[in-house]
Amino acid sequence: MLDMGFEPQIRKILAKIPRRRHTLFFTATWPREVRVLASEILSKPYKVMIGNRDELKGNSDVTQVVRIVDAMVKNREIESLLREAGLTKRDSRGKALVFCNTKRMCEQLSNNLARGGLPCTSIHGDKDQMARDDALNGLKQGRFKVLVATDVAARGLDIKGVGLVLNYDPANNTEDYVHRIGRTGRAGAKGYAVTFLTNADGFKARGIIEVMERTGQEVSEELRHIASSGGGGGGGGHRRGGQR
Repeated sequence: MLDMGFEPQIRKILAKIPRRRHTLFFTATWPREVRVLASEILSKPYKVMIGNRDELKGNSDVTQVVRIVDAMVKNREIESLLREAGLTKRDSRGKALVFCNTKRMCEQLSNNLARGGLPCTSIHGDKDQMARDDALNGLKQGRFKVLVATDVAARGLDIKGVGLVLNYDPANNTEDYVHRIGRTGRAGAKGYAVTFLTNADGFKARGIIEVMERTGQEVSEELRHIASSGGGGGGGGHRRGGQR
């Protein structure tokens, strides 16, 4: 909720309820913004923390793969992967999430995939609540096999059967990358996450490598080369950016 800009609303609600209350505070990551708010709204709390709070670590049940591609062929590569996963078939039980960084690209890619015969829909910041609910329910029910989304969908979603996450655009920061790939491989299931990078994404590649190494994933020499060459300034540890 903080990440999506709802801190003012949270504070307004807290100002109108009794100070003597039970407060349960859950967070998957522990950035500075969350720590500051927690220190203000909690009184002598008991803390239960799992893992190293200072390190972002992916789910070991998710196989992470990075493909270095030219920006001009990403659409073709995405469609090819979705077809290989059998998601053109209405009776397929599989589901996939595809993440883009802008609303425009999200809508454009969704339309392209749908025209190519993939049961596809999208959610992003320009969709009203009814349209978002229809998209999510359609994915859960199997009417859609592919959901193209901005990071508005990256957190809090638990959709059974999502076996594949594709990052059409790399996440704006490492924390968002972890949340994105965490939409698959849930509740003991295995998942597969593929991220597309270009030669200009060196800065973002570094954070992805760190997450992959902490979960024992194989890192290609090509990816290490992209990371060492720089490029793509901004993004690594910073939080929200782009359109949602």
